[in-house]
Amino acid sequence: MRYLLLTLYAPLGACGEIAVGERRMSWARPGRSAILGLVAAARGVERADEAAHRRLDADLHYAVRTDAPGRPLMDYHTAQTPKARKGRTFALRREELESEGLNTVRSSREWLSDAFFTIALWARQDHAPNLAELAAALRRPRFVLYLGRKSAPLGLPLNPEIVDADTLVAAFNARQRTAEEQWVLQHAGGGAARGAIACDHDAPDAPDAAGIERRRDVVVSRTRWQFADRLERVALGEDGEA
Repeated sequence: MRYLLLTLYAPLGACGEIAVGERRMSWARPGRSAILGLVAAARGVERADEAAHRRLDADLHYAVRTDAPGRPLMDYHTAQTPKARKGRTFALRREELESEGLNTVRSSREWLSDAFFTIALWARQDHAPNLAELAAALRRPRFVLYLGRKSAPLGLPLNPEIVDADTLVAAFNARQRTAEEQWVLQHAGGGAARGAIACDHDAPDAPDAAGIERRRDVVVSRTRWQFADRLERVALGEDGEA
């Protein structure tokens, strides 16, 4: 099996769960929709290109290993947003602030500080995505990439690497870290749940699961921000925690 591995780290990031009202909390690890959105952004796929997003979702299995879970941080956040106008879109934040009738939105947002993850992507059965093309796009992304929110730029290059391995666990173990990644990981936040692996429930070579979780992170529509449920297998980490 051929796997595409990449590093995901940011000094501050968020793995947004279902956002309702003023509380915007974070999952403990990135969701499938977030990573496929990252890949789509690297390739220059517009949010409105629903067909391209569906193809990406159909082509790839997804897994994440938590190398450092990070530390939670809460932020009381205010932002000004323009009133919705039919047929009107804004290309720049400056255009939004210059429009009439601004509203102030208040929210409490959870962040992860110094969380460090390794991501694995590989082909679904009967699909043949070009992993080398995806890796090239991740090395030179078309759009700016961030971890969950636009104010959370990546702290390290994604360092995409294609690995041939018999199993998903073997692929993770074969990952070669750069000196910068090793240094950051030594100082990354949080101590529990290191090494825990979560992956698609239907992945053919998924590791033995300590539990099954339900997550709403399958993209139905990027433009309408609609997502469907997915089952995720979670394997134990180095310290026996999922």
